[in-house]
Amino acid sequence: MAPWKDLFLALPLPEIWLRILLFVTFGLHLLFVLLMLGTAMLGFTYFLKDCCSGNRVEMGWSQRMVKSHLGLKSLAVVLGVGPLLIIQVIYSLGFFTATGLQAFTWLSVIPLLILAFLAIELFEHKMLSRPWLPFISGVIGLGALLTVPAIFTGALSLMERPGEWPGFAAKAMAPGSIYLPHWLFRYLHVLGAAIVFGAAFHLFFTAGQDTEKRARLRAWLFGGVLFQVAVGVPLLFTVANVFNWTVLAAVTLGSAAAMAMAWALRPAPVMTLTDGSIRGGRALLLLLPVVFVSMLAARQSLQDATLMTLHKQARTALAQESADLGRFQKPALDAFRLKLATVYDNGATIYAKSCQPCHGVGGLGDGPAATRLLVRAEDIAAVRADRDYVRQIVLAGWPGSGMPYFTVFDKDKIDSLLDQLNTTFTMFGPTTVPKRAVGQQARDLWKNTCATCHGATGQPSAFGLTLRPAPPDLSRFSLEPERSLQIITEGYPGTVMQPYRALPEATRRDLVAIAANLRR
Repeated sequence: MAPWKDLFLALPLPEIWLRILLFVTFGLHLLFVLLMLGTAMLGFTYFLKDCCSGNRVEMGWSQRMVKSHLGLKSLAVVLGVGPLLIIQVIYSLGFFTATGLQAFTWLSVIPLLILAFLAIELFEHKMLSRPWLPFISGVIGLGALLTVPAIFTGALSLMERPGEWPGFAAKAMAPGSIYLPHWLFRYLHVLGAAIVFGAAFHLFFTAGQDTEKRARLRAWLFGGVLFQVAVGVPLLFTVANVFNWTVLAAVTLGSAAAMAMAWALRPAPVMTLTDGSIRGGRALLLLLPVVFVSMLAARQSLQDATLMTLHKQARTALAQESADLGRFQKPALDAFRLKLATVYDNGATIYAKSCQPCHGVGGLGDGPAATRLLVRAEDIAAVRADRDYVRQIVLAGWPGSGMPYFTVFDKDKIDSLLDQLNTTFTMFGPTTVPKRAVGQQARDLWKNTCATCHGATGQPSAFGLTLRPAPPDLSRFSLEPERSLQIITEGYPGTVMQPYRALPEATRRDLVAIAANLRR
C-alpha cells in the first residue's frame, strides 16, 4: 500500500533536520514574543505608576517603550509562521489532535491578536492625552495579548500529553489532575520570561543613561529571574514522567545560569558604573542567552520524548497495517474489476443503458426515447458495416441526428459494446447483395441523382458532407436489402433523403443492389 494513505505521517526532510529547524525558528519566534509581552506589561505598569503620580515627563519614556511594541509584534508574528508549520509536520498527530480538542479557544487566537494589537496601538497614541482612554485600551489590549500565550501553552501542553486526550475530549476543561497545574505553571513561566527579556531589552535600548530607569529595570530583571526559578521548580514536577538526562542537563545549566544572573543583578548600593556602562551588563549578555537556549532545549527535548515516539509508533502501525492489507490488494482489485465488468463494463449493460433508449431492445430504432427524435434512430439490426466505422460513429456521434458521442467510454468498454452489437445483430457481417441484373435506368439515376450526396463510389460527396446529418459512407456501411428499399421508397424523415416511391419497384430494387455493391 502506498505511503500516501496517511499524508500526515510523511516527513519532507530527515527528522533531525526538522528538529534543528524547529529549534532555531521557534527560538527566534519565542524571543520576540517574550520581548513583545514584556514590553506591553512593563509599559502598562509604568503608565499606571506615572499616571497616578502625575509625572508626565516619565510618561514619555513609557510611551517610547510601548512604541517599540509595534516592531516586536511584527517580528513575533512573522517568525511564528515557520515553527507553526514545522510543528504541524513533525508533530502532526499531536498538534492536530490538541488543536482540534481545543478548537473553541484555538480559533479565537486571530481575533484576540487583532484586538490586542489595535488596543495597544491606541494605548500608545493616547497615553499623553487623557488618562481613561489609554487605561481602558491598555487593559483591553494587555488582557487580550496575555490570553494568547495561555491558549498556546494550553494547546502545547495538551499536545505533549497523549494520555490526556480521551479525558479532555470527554470532559473538556477537566482533563485530569496534572494537566491544569502544568498549564498554569507553564503559562506563568512564559510571563516571567517575558518580564526578564522585556526588562533586559529596555535596559540596554531605551533606558539610556538614566540611573533611575536602569535601577527600576534591574529590579524587574532580578524579580523576574527569581520568579522564573520559583515557578520552574513546580513546573518540573509536572513533567517528571517524561524527564530524561538531556532535560536534566539543560535545566541544570539554565538554573545555574539564572542564579548567576540573579547574583549579578542583586540589589547593591551602586548600580551603574561611572563610565555609563551597566553593572552586571556583561554577565547579563552572557548568561541570558544560556538561560534561553537551555530552557528551549529542555522544552524541545520533552516534546520530542513524547511526540516523536508517538510519530514513530504511528508510522510503525501504518507500515504494519499496510503489510496486513497488502496481501488483499490484488484479490480485491481483481474482484472489483470483475464486479465492474459484470455489473456495468460489459457490452450488454452498456447497450441497455446507452443505446437501447433510442434503438430499442431489438435494435429496430423503436426505443422509448426514439419518438422524441426529429431524425429517426437507425434500425441497427439491419446494419452491416465495418467495425472501425461503427467505432467511429459511437465515439463521434452523428452530427445533425440524435446520435450522441460516447467518449466517456474507454477502449475496453467500446470494444465490449461492439462485440455485443455483432453478437446480437451480426452488425459486422457481410453485406447481403441482391442477385439481379441492374438496369441502365437505375445506373443513370444513381449517377445523376443519388451520387449528388452519396458520391459515385458511396463515399459522401463534398456536398453530402455539408448536410446535417450527412449520408453514411456506403463504401463502409450498408443495410439489409428490405431496409434499404424502405428508405429509398419512403425517404428518411428528418434528413434530405426524400421518398422515391414514384419510381418503379424494379428500379428501386436496382438502386438497392447498386448501394449494396458499393461496400468494399
